[in-house]
Amino acid sequence: MKIALISDIHGNLPALEACLKKIDALAPDVILCLGDLVGYGPQPNEVIEVIRGRNIPCVEGNHDAGVNGRMPVGFFREPNQSLIRWTAENLTSENMEYLTGLRLSYSSDELSEAYPVLAELPENYFLMVHASPSRPERWDYLNSAIACRKVLEEFPHQFVFVGHTHIPALVANELGVFGLEQGFRFVANPGAVGQNRDGDPRACFAVLDTDAFTYTPFRVEYSVQTTLAAYQKVGMDLRTGKRLLHV
Repeated sequence: MKIALISDIHGNLPALEACLKKIDALAPDVILCLGDLVGYGPQPNEVIEVIRGRNIPCVEGNHDAGVNGRMPVGFFREPNQSLIRWTAENLTSENMEYLTGLRLSYSSDELSEAYPVLAELPENYFLMVHASPSRPERWDYLNSAIACRKVLEEFPHQFVFVGHTHIPALVANELGVFGLEQGFRFVANPGAVGQNRDGDPRACFAVLDTDAFTYTPFRVEYSVQTTLAAYQKVGMDLRTGKRLLHV
């Protein structure tokens, strides 16, 4: 089975479309989204509608929670606060309802009824969450190998899929394991579709092949200029747009 992982789209429609074009060519059995559909980016409605239209299972991210009201806007800094408020004011009622209905986490076992292909996986195969599964509502960052291994001590799943850091990562439950190896368990972060923070502005996703037991990260070029033009259409200056995209 091939599982494609996307995360942190942040209202960046051109980046999402570029990733999905590449993902479709790879023909995975399922695509999972690890949250933060909105925030930062200028096209939140369009992004949500793509995810909804393709019936991609998705968990709630902290920016999603800021927009739907479950997280106080005061937790965000400017210009994020203004973008959160703008997004909340401009989402359609259907898209806000969708965003409000997102859960903090899903396991492969919980998703298997709605997505029968996942029933082929062993029990406790994966857990998907935006931040740390230990206390997902606190939005802690799994930004070190030590933090990842603590999570793997706490949860029995073969894989814990996370986003939130905007940096691709794969961490095993034991030291000295680099890349996928049988007999170990892993935290996997595909990086961000809409705003990377590792010095490479390209969009990121990853594909897990459970049969071959391989994990492949991908980088995808997209039209940054198209996203910047969308920022300007909603009244944001070019300099702020570039800062938000880390370009």
